[in-house]
Amino acid sequence: MSETEISPEREPRAVCLPMLKGGFGKSIFANTLGGVLGELRNHDVLVADLDPAGHLSTGLGYYTREDEDTLDLGDVLLEDANPGDIIKQPGYGFDFIPSVNLETVTEDLARDSVMASDMRLKQDLVDPLLSDEYEYILFDIPGSRNKLVNNAVVAAPNAILPLKPVPEALNGMRETATKLVGEIRQHIDFEILAVVPNDLRARIDQQTKDRRLLEAMNTQEQFAAYLLAGRDGVDPDTGTLPEDVDVGEVLDNHIPPFARVTADEWAAIDEGEIDPPKIPIRHSAAFGDAYEERKPVTTYDPECSQIQHFEALAEIIERGGIYQ
Repeated sequence: MSETEISPEREPRAVCLPMLKGGFGKSIFANTLGGVLGELRNHDVLVADLDPAGHLSTGLGYYTREDEDTLDLGDVLLEDANPGDIIKQPGYGFDFIPSVNLETVTEDLARDSVMASDMRLKQDLVDPLLSDEYEYILFDIPGSRNKLVNNAVVAAPNAILPLKPVPEALNGMRETATKLVGEIRQHIDFEILAVVPNDLRARIDQQTKDRRLLEAMNTQEQFAAYLLAGRDGVDPDTGTLPEDVDVGEVLDNHIPPFARVTADEWAAIDEGEIDPPKIPIRHSAAFGDAYEERKPVTTYDPECSQIQHFEALAEIIERGGIYQ
């Protein structure tokens, strides 16, 4: 609900969706953002499914998970194969690397030295392709940490984090902050571009699951500490920030304007001074229907009302974050 301006700096960027919890909509975010950036905003985009479960791949019509005769990501990372040999063109405005043999790839990476194995995706896929071939590369990654997750956050140190209004949402955020973001920031500059509420459908002028998630995201120092995990003086376990860090400013810089509700605005909603807004991203049957049709929603239903909010996220990706 607040007004923000986004930094005008634009450059090619690799982005990951690294929530250490499944079921929050990462695959839908990946294919929808791929469609928005590619089909609607005319960028050259590559989307890669790094989850052995392959939900993103299934949603785009790629069903094979294990096939030892098929070239896969392991051939690129460990056998010097050409990345172009594993890239598909599904026809939805972006190119795609499906999930194939990823359990084996993860095991093979684990046999390499720690530093070398965590750099493979950056060195052998992202560095050769970003800028020269693609303006944006998006990685959908699994909900539990493994060598492919390590590779993804090193290769794509810019994160979009979707959260659903379910009881485990804040725990998933805590796990991601303490066990992934905080640790990786000890080694590289890793940015959370946006944390995005997803699949909302309830009123927020009552104590619903939607309200509890949105109010925590928009008001709590604990949540701000998750966002800054790994920064100097930040303790995500106790939820404390350095004295000179303003909680509201941290939240302003990580929550998209369409989902930002300040403490004063919550008070005004509760007093009946303003009507409770319907905060995006809303539940829409179009996402599930598109998945069943094996298409991104940008192709299946270009008039879906929620696409406009993914366009706002695409602009955040283009410009590298939200800035006051």
